[in-house]
Amino acid sequence: MSVVVVSFDGVGDQAFEAMAGNPSAYPHIAAFMEQAHYQGSVKTIFVSNTYPIHATISTGKLPVEHGIISNYTDAEGGLRWAQRSRYIQAETIWDLCSKQGLSTAAILWPITCGAEIRWNLPEVHLHGWENQLVESLRHGSRRFQIWALLKHITSFRGIAPPNLDRFTTAVTCDLLRRKRPDLTLLHLIAYDSVSHRTGSQAPALESARKSLDACLGKILDAAGDATVLIFSDHAHLDVHTSVDLHALFGEVLLEQCGGSAFFSGPLEGLEAHPWFERFLTQPEMEESGFFAKGAQVGIAAKPGYRFGSGHYRSDHGYPVDYENYRVFYALRNSRVPVDVTFGDVRDITGILFNELGISP
Repeated sequence: MSVVVVSFDGVGDQAFEAMAGNPSAYPHIAAFMEQAHYQGSVKTIFVSNTYPIHATISTGKLPVEHGIISNYTDAEGGLRWAQRSRYIQAETIWDLCSKQGLSTAAILWPITCGAEIRWNLPEVHLHGWENQLVESLRHGSRRFQIWALLKHITSFRGIAPPNLDRFTTAVTCDLLRRKRPDLTLLHLIAYDSVSHRTGSQAPALESARKSLDACLGKILDAAGDATVLIFSDHAHLDVHTSVDLHALFGEVLLEQCGGSAFFSGPLEGLEAHPWFERFLTQPEMEESGFFAKGAQVGIAAKPGYRFGSGHYRSDHGYPVDYENYRVFYALRNSRVPVDVTFGDVRDITGILFNELGISP
């Protein structure tokens, strides 16, 4: 038994289908699609950002249940990346594997800092003057990470995309061939990173698409007859204007999450702003987990706008009913019959539980 899970961060179903339909440019994705059970038009969860979604896929729970409601947390004073596994308030798939004696590996998988994973190279964001190598070793599997860096130092050309994906793919392929973990989780980030910077129409995004295809080809070769599941967490919507709500609303603003924002109290006149699309519904407020954290009001950004600082050309965090904002999953060499479903990303968790023979 061996299951390999690859997260194509930021690649919506339409973007993936366009690549799959162009075998001359993306031969490995196209070949994979010929062999795979594919499901597009999958609804992601809200808030539709990387860490809440990956926590949902890792647990099968909604953000309000697993506690990761944002990419960030104030659990330790000040807003920091929610990267420590102890922030997840639900049993994870690697916890369940451990209970049943299954081996696990995670390569740059979100929210795995400090997780009980045998081969763990976690995604670590730095705060202040921290050192990347020191923090990575502190939060992951020390011997494995040292081995990975020494063995694949020639593949490491820094963390700028798509260099980091090439390195993590090389490490993952080596691990699959040498150790063959029962569950391997890999997070590929180049497409998401480049899209934020350039938008969906820029020529620079082609390097990220090509990188995804090359990485998948190497992973499929190393995986052999293992079950391989690839998926996307969220899509991207192009942006022409960033609006920093801190300057407008001060302390009443709880958090701005790209395509949405949350406030601790009622506000007047929001509808008059050009960036205002609508108020979030009560179910959206509750599913997000922000209602339980004291949010009284939530708003959605109009397409073309995002809430936050910085210079972005595309973003996510929007309500899941926005047009062209669906995701996908695709599964090859399934050991368990897969029913066609039209649900949300929690279907992915259910498929993984079935493939691994575990249950929550």
